Amino acid sequence: MKPFETNHPLKRLVTMAADDVAAWLLGVPVLRVTTRPGTLPPPPDELDSDLVFFVTLNTGREVILHLEFQGPGSRRSMPLRMLDYQTRLTTTYRNMPVYSVVWYVGGAGARDTGAHQCTNLAGQTYLAWHYQVIHLWQLDGEALLRLNRPALLALIGQTRLRDPQPILTQAIHQIMTQTSGERQEQLLTEFLLLCTDKELAAMAEQIIRYDRYGIPESPLISKWKEEGRAEGVEEGIEKGIEKGHLELLLRQLVRRCGPLSEPLTRQIQALPATQMLDLAEALLDFTGRDDLEQWLAQRGGE
Repeated sequence: MKPFETNHPLKRLVTMAADDVAAWLLGVPVLRVTTRPGTLPPPPDELDSDLVFFVTLNTGREVILHLEFQGPGSRRSMPLRMLDYQTRLTTTYRNMPVYSVVWYVGGAGARDTGAHQCTNLAGQTYLAWHYQVIHLWQLDGEALLRLNRPALLALIGQTRLRDPQPILTQAIHQIMTQTSGERQEQLLTEFLLLCTDKELAAMAEQIIRYDRYGIPESPLISKWKEEGRAEGVEEGIEKGIEKGHLELLLRQLVRRCGPLSEPLTRQIQALPATQMLDLAEALLDFTGRDDLEQWLAQRGGE
């Protein structure tokens, strides 16, 4: 998997674990987290943000938590994009403080400190803006482990690991013992997707698949094992992950859009893997089945 492709699993993970992420990044207890459409309004043009959460703190105060995910290869400067985002958020929600965070993956944004300003000829600052920067590859995996928030541990494959095997083992143990059911399956899927280093991914798969550390086995891992035995370990695991992604996508669509007809389900199943990832991201803004049908109609014409 190329580094920039982590954008999709990162969005899904953060959306799924929004309460943990908000409490971690804001550094204060959180009462609830909600989201609204990620398209900031014109004029003159719409601007698509990655994720915008509306967080109610335990004190009752409401703040905006704005998140952007960036890998290598972006043509437009992230600092200028963030200035645009923050300006529009502040204009749209004037009485709510904006807390912005950029998540960099794959070595992107190494020089971005999150503090920027423009000065005039006299050296006077006429514009300044700030946001938090997270360079995931510089984040200490052990520190993330000590937070004891299993949902955040799906990020650990993107962090700095001095001794990977025991850290991965402890991370998987936390996920397996402190979560269950669909949430556990989702976290394990994102955990493997975000292990973009091949050796690290292979190590994580070994820990999960072969249950060498007394970790209970989830239904998702059982399916991967069976498919691995039937089709060859490496090929079977890859196909099992793809099948797991499709099943999760269909469940998420049913939650957002209601029961899906058989023709609609077949149309989704026939999508290429890249379009399935796009749909997993787009469904965050769906309000009903009409949005899904419109999205599929647009892709059918491409």
